[in-house]
Amino acid sequence: MNRRRSKSIFKKEVRINVILLAFIMALCMAISSFLTYKAITRESEIEALEEEMVEDVLVNHNYDFKNLVWRDYFVSYSDANYDSVLGIDVSYHQGEIDWAKVKEAGVKFAFIRVGYRGYEYGIINKDVMFDYNIQNAIANDIKVGVYFFSQAISVDEARDEVDFVLENIKDYQIDLPVVFDMEEEGPSGIGRVKVLIPEEKTKIAVTWMHRIRNAGYEPMYYGSSQLLARYFDLEYLTEFPLWVAEYGIKPRFDYEFNIWQYSASGEIDGIEKLVDLDILFVPKGETLWGIDAQNK
Repeated sequence: MNRRRSKSIFKKEVRINVILLAFIMALCMAISSFLTYKAITRESEIEALEEEMVEDVLVNHNYDFKNLVWRDYFVSYSDANYDSVLGIDVSYHQGEIDWAKVKEAGVKFAFIRVGYRGYEYGIINKDVMFDYNIQNAIANDIKVGVYFFSQAISVDEARDEVDFVLENIKDYQIDLPVVFDMEEEGPSGIGRVKVLIPEEKTKIAVTWMHRIRNAGYEPMYYGSSQLLARYFDLEYLTEFPLWVAEYGIKPRFDYEFNIWQYSASGEIDGIEKLVDLDILFVPKGETLWGIDAQNK
């Protein structure tokens, strides 16, 4: 009799344990599903935010280019509101740079190419001189930003490019913006983004720069003054600072911008090859990205 009772109790305990185990497993699956759902939802929200295009009004700049001063092939600017400082942008094309001499030459900032996506096949590559350039620029107290040459043809490719950039800059102090540089074609006339309309390019640019901003960096976009309006719907990009390229006695771009790339054939001590020259417009009495134009 006791043996039968013990067996009955044992069977009941087994059933209870099985039910309890099944309940725990179901609860774990429910929690896992909920967390997965939340993660997917959060990622979707982030992606939606990155792709959000907010139309704004284009604002004219208030520079008076009568205040540009040229000395040889160097230019400076000063008025009641702004002063300028000298900068350069470099890649492996400049070879091995003597950054101590660059500093002595008066260069205050440098944009360094971190990488690029190929015009034809779309493969992402790191600039082979990136680490050397950024380490030595920083070591010589030159403020640095970085740029990436984009040939993204979708928002997914834009995210891939940004993830590549973030991985390669994470160990460095980046003071200036992280720059989106999209150009339509290479020297041979090949370019993946040539097939895109301005709306598509704009969406890629917005996604790219929002993702940079969400990672804690200042985004910026770069372009030729003659081609910017053809590349993008500029009214959707006014929330981002702009770096304008135009080689001449003054830029003809009417709208707000922060940096003017005025030459692709500059000569700087410490750089054996020709280099791009830039000026940054800094509001008087202020610093911009850690740069004080009063202490040139």
